[in-house]
Amino acid sequence: MPYLYTCRQCRAQSPERHARRADAEDDRQEHRDTAHGGLAPLYGDQIRAVHHASRGDRLLPRHTLAAGLFMLALVLANCWGR
Repeated sequence: MPYLYTCRQCRAQSPERHARRADAEDDRQEHRDTAHGGLAPLYGDQIRAVHHASRGDRLLPRHTLAAGLFMLALVLANCWGR
């Protein structure tokens, strides 16, 4: 399972998912060194396990469902008007 680093204070996130937790920990340390002077952020940070992108993580752009329902509503309204 991939791992992702997130800083709650800066709202910074790893640029990519890492297959190994150790790689995400390296991202954490690099961020702490550059953004927080080597210290832990005030509001904390986390490394969490995330699911694979192939399992449905943003395969479609945001609001695709809403746009599809809107188009369906337009087609149905056009059919009822005849």
